[in-house]
Amino acid sequence: MGMELIEPRRPGANHMSRYLFLFAAIVAALACTACSKSRETAEKDTMTAHVGTYPPAPAGAFRPRVGIPQFKVSSSESTGDTGAVAADQLTTLAVMSNRFDVIERAQLEQLLAEQNLGGVVKEGEVAKPAQIRGVNYLILGKITNFRVKAEKAKGGFNLGSLGGHFGAFDYQNSKSTVTVECGVDLRLVDPESGTTAAAHFGEYKRTDSLSSMGIGVLGYRNENDATLKLDKDNEGKVLRLALDEALRKMLPQIDSHLMARAQQAK
Repeated sequence: MGMELIEPRRPGANHMSRYLFLFAAIVAALACTACSKSRETAEKDTMTAHVGTYPPAPAGAFRPRVGIPQFKVSSSESTGDTGAVAADQLTTLAVMSNRFDVIERAQLEQLLAEQNLGGVVKEGEVAKPAQIRGVNYLILGKITNFRVKAEKAKGGFNLGSLGGHFGAFDYQNSKSTVTVECGVDLRLVDPESGTTAAAHFGEYKRTDSLSSMGIGVLGYRNENDATLKLDKDNEGKVLRLALDEALRKMLPQIDSHLMARAQQAK
């Protein structure tokens, strides 16, 4: 008696359709995740794309040496280091404007100490006019507002793990929504005469998810009004946006003044 050959059972059309459907669903899910991440990255890039990009300085303008002392901080929501962080951020932006030779803050403090001029700048103001050797101007800054606050969601506050009066804010969830507010004032001042050559302000406010803004939260500063706390790096990101706006609005005044000074020198 001959042996009967048995062919392996092949999946039917229904099985094949099910496999294809599952495969397509997995591919679609991965594509959706990639698109979501790309969209978040694009939003971050759009938010900061213009920061530090300024029109060129007019040809022949006077290029002064400037110092940027620590900012005065009027906002009660900022940290003790916020004034120093703001000065460092503005130093970077001032260099990127390509209009100044910027003295580092530590070097400025050393110059003032060497010339016994430690009291020239107090609380973001020129306390007494004085000639500072090696410095043509000071850029004085004040932080008028700095606040990061958890936003209400449809079911109440977007809070859930900090505790306190409102429950808890899930600061590790990139989809958590916050409102960021920051206001700054800037002035270009001649320390010898005490006169202001240019001045303007910058205000930044945005309500969005943490991922879209590209910031992280350490915890809460005030649980009663859901005010949140940022670390130095994230404070710097927020300050940079407000400072960029203020400096950008100041540039026409700065350029006009520096051109006039170049003409006087001829």
